[in-house]
Amino acid sequence: MTPGPTWAFRALQLFAAAAIALTLAVLLGLQNPFWAAMPVWVVAQPHREDLLLRAVLRVAGTAFGAALGWAALVYLPDAGPRILVLAGATAAGAAAAYWIGTVYSYGILLAAITLAVVLVPAMDHPVDATALALDRVWCTLIGVVAVTAITFVFTPRRPRPRPPRRAPAARVVLWHGAIAGVTALLGGVAVQVIGGPAGIATALSLCIFSLIICSSRDPRPMLTYMAPGASIGVLAALAYRGLDLLLPDPAGTALVLALPFIAAGAVLRGHPRSAPFGLDANMCFLLVAEAGAAGHGYRAHLLGGVAMVLSAVVFTAVFRRVGAPAETDGA
Repeated sequence: MTPGPTWAFRALQLFAAAAIALTLAVLLGLQNPFWAAMPVWVVAQPHREDLLLRAVLRVAGTAFGAALGWAALVYLPDAGPRILVLAGATAAGAAAAYWIGTVYSYGILLAAITLAVVLVPAMDHPVDATALALDRVWCTLIGVVAVTAITFVFTPRRPRPRPPRRAPAARVVLWHGAIAGVTALLGGVAVQVIGGPAGIATALSLCIFSLIICSSRDPRPMLTYMAPGASIGVLAALAYRGLDLLLPDPAGTALVLALPFIAAGAVLRGHPRSAPFGLDANMCFLLVAEAGAAGHGYRAHLLGGVAMVLSAVVFTAVFRRVGAPAETDGA
């Protein structure tokens, strides 16, 4: 595919959706407004049917995962049971998503990821369970509505039916679930041992990276691009927070400063050559930078960013050795 107006216009759509979502979340006073921009990069799809289906699954999966995370925080006050829930949910989510093997696995994947996002921070410091879960749901709704409204008209219909699903071997399903579960268990332990921004980032990164890779029938592209994409995103996040410290800090500076970085991310995601690592770069930037929010000090962002990159490098290296072969002719 030759770069041209098509990819540039797509990048403009992504920028508009992410910028609008982030701005609305900031104006509404949501605790983690950067979550609102995250659905933009993954809900947008080449075909209209897939866009709508992903939008529905993103909202449903997020709501279900947030409810599970809230319940775990309310009814399991001790760290040990929470870590077991985290590991069990990650294992079940990865196995179920891998077994489904089609776009319909996206809802399961988001439920498991959201549970981790809600549960992990509470393993390090007290949180308001209800506020955190609702914040995640509201941010997701904002992001999904923004990307769907902006890209729907310009997204063509699917020209042919989706390829048929092929059931995978049960041993592979169980093995991938086990890998994800053990990885999440280690992440939960890391929160207790390391603590602070580095511990939280390690646990979240291990849970999310393992869910994404272990649920894929063909993880080879992600194994190639995940660590470089995470590195780009973290470097951008540290640059963003460095600039934020240097500039005056009237209300709105963090939001305005985030927009050029989101524009660069839209170009990365929209251009055919950089699209494979553009997704990871954008997600990691938003998480580490906490774009649009006040932030937690440069040292916290630095420690979290380093932990995220190391988690990506270590997990992808380990999975290359222990993961099952790709099922490229599957779903």
